[in-house]
Amino acid sequence: MKPSNESDLPVAFENKAHEAIVSVWWTGEQLKKLFRKLLRSYIRSESQFNLLMVLKDTGRPMTQMELSKTLLVDRSNITGLIDGLQKQDLIRRNRVKGDRRSYHITLTAGGNRLTQKMEKIYMRKVKEITAGFSARESADLARLTNKLRMGLGT
Repeated sequence: MKPSNESDLPVAFENKAHEAIVSVWWTGEQLKKLFRKLLRSYIRSESQFNLLMVLKDTGRPMTQMELSKTLLVDRSNITGLIDGLQKQDLIRRNRVKGDRRSYHITLTAGGNRLTQKMEKIYMRKVKEITAGFSARESADLARLTNKLRMGLGT
């Protein structure tokens, strides 16, 4: 079976658990593609967007280790991600007092402005995508995907 449109799954499934997993995966890929396209004139990658949003949402400086754990980004990759954002003057590294090897990462004024701008665009699209959902359905979806993540054992 070929999908009739991009939102259809590529094959039919007899096993509903398998269909659910593929559906989540497929939807995730489509969301990533959509948001990359939506934000590409502002930021280079979804990882950069996620890092900026985490800094904005926590409202406090975070160490590279904290960012790595929060974003599920390998510690070896977080440095390059931070380097790129620092070169764009979107974040700042400040030494952690008493620890010569650690840095606190914070948004610059420019990073804060860009993050606020992207968040408005992002949230407008989230509202558009979920317009057909009731508050209960949104809560159910969040609960079920959380339950799925718990089953991953990570």
